[in-house]
Amino acid sequence: MTLRQFLYFTALTLPACALLILFLDHPLAQFIHGHFGGAAPFFAALTAAADAAHEALMTHVLGLPVIFLALGLAFAIGRYALKRRGATLFLILLLTHEFSMVLANVLKGSVHRLRPEVQFGTGYVGTGLWASGPHNDSFPSSHTATYFSLCWPLALAFPRWRVPLLVLPGLVALGRLVLGMHYLSDVWFSLWLVVALTFLFSQLDRPRPLKEAEILL
Repeated sequence: MTLRQFLYFTALTLPACALLILFLDHPLAQFIHGHFGGAAPFFAALTAAADAAHEALMTHVLGLPVIFLALGLAFAIGRYALKRRGATLFLILLLTHEFSMVLANVLKGSVHRLRPEVQFGTGYVGTGLWASGPHNDSFPSSHTATYFSLCWPLALAFPRWRVPLLVLPGLVALGRLVLGMHYLSDVWFSLWLVVALTFLFSQLDRPRPLKEAEILL
């Protein structure tokens, strides 16, 4: 992804999320809840299976999640033992996944947005931001951040496999809407967060400009 593409996506995402929060999230959530509730068992089972697999990958070995150990070792061996520059992808994937999950959870604890299930139940007035009480961890969607951060860097690195790589995170994100766990802005912002972090960490793979002395040599 180029800087221009990232800036275009950002210029689209941030005002769109603001408009969704202010005007469209509630009616859209109500529409999905009323018309696609029959798909909830499928998405619940899919999400549970994905969560079980991810939880296994997060099992701690030597004090670190096994997925982080595996990605770190793959980067170290590929980059420094085998001298493969492309091994930096493992580091980008590791950093993107870790920071996406951490930042999504930090934002949840700061924004305190009520979930759609509160809207469908007792209801509430306003955007639901900075609310007290239970079920106030809607923004952003940590599930979306978790699974897109595992697949988006790979989708950029392997364009031919982009569609199959994004099927699972796309279904998980859609499931958050169908299950009434998140609003569209929650999911969209999480996607932007992953894209932003992937773009940031992908700079680690950019060729280092040669210094004047190195050029002369």
